[in-house]
Amino acid sequence: MAAIILDQPWDGAAFTPPTPTDIAAVEASIVARLRAQIASVEVAHFPDRPEAYRLTSRAGAALVRYEGGEYGPLIDAAAIVQERTFKFAVTVMVRDLGWGMGSAPDGATPGAYALLEAIRVALTGYAVPGCTRLYPLRESFVGRDRQGGVWTYRMLFATRGMAVEAAPAVNFPLLAQATAFDRGGVTNVNRGAALYTFNAADQIQLPNINVTLATITDSSGAIAYAAGADYVLDSAAGAITRVATGGIAPGATVSIAYSYAEAVLAVAGGGSAPTAPSN
Repeated sequence: MAAIILDQPWDGAAFTPPTPTDIAAVEASIVARLRAQIASVEVAHFPDRPEAYRLTSRAGAALVRYEGGEYGPLIDAAAIVQERTFKFAVTVMVRDLGWGMGSAPDGATPGAYALLEAIRVALTGYAVPGCTRLYPLRESFVGRDRQGGVWTYRMLFATRGMAVEAAPAVNFPLLAQATAFDRGGVTNVNRGAALYTFNAADQIQLPNINVTLATITDSSGAIAYAAGADYVLDSAAGAITRVATGGIAPGATVSIAYSYAEAVLAVAGGGSAPTAPSN
């Protein structure tokens, strides 16, 4: 089969999917959210070498790390499509709990409790692009570094996205234009009987498309021809083809009355216009 060549280049807008729901994209979104909402501590991705990490901020740090995920049952019969649950841990490291001994919260910098609450508020309900809203699962005390006096807590959040198998590239040409036909008869226009002559290819091209209710007779109107036996009507194209074994002679002039409805041409660059001329 010969290659399909479009009559004009595609000049429409390319489809851009939402942010891919991969691990790195989701984690980057969470880090950006925390940085935008909490300015009092360092917010960063969990370091590759945690044993070498040193808390340089006087107040503390919130470090985001992918904890793992779960996959739901298959929800499509024709492709691998599953719900995917992402779990992200936020490690909170602070130098103070925020409490003076036996007294109310104090200090110029936020303590662990205030920071935990601030992170919970910032992430709960936050919609990661391409995923559901984040929701908290649990939080716990990890330990205290006695040398540095750093308190460490761990908060766990989850969000759900979709896991879909990689689809092969489709080599079909992009849609350049399409024609929409009125099928409800709302815009029907009746054309009275007029004479038309079959060409050398045994066809008559009517002035309109989206044609219905064709009535064909001989030029005098005395002999009526039957659809299917004497001729074939292509309603969409408004074309009539003579049946060689029928009663219409080659090159004959016939009388045709028909109705047509509006057809709208939509093009890739945008915009549309009715293509059927008025009566």
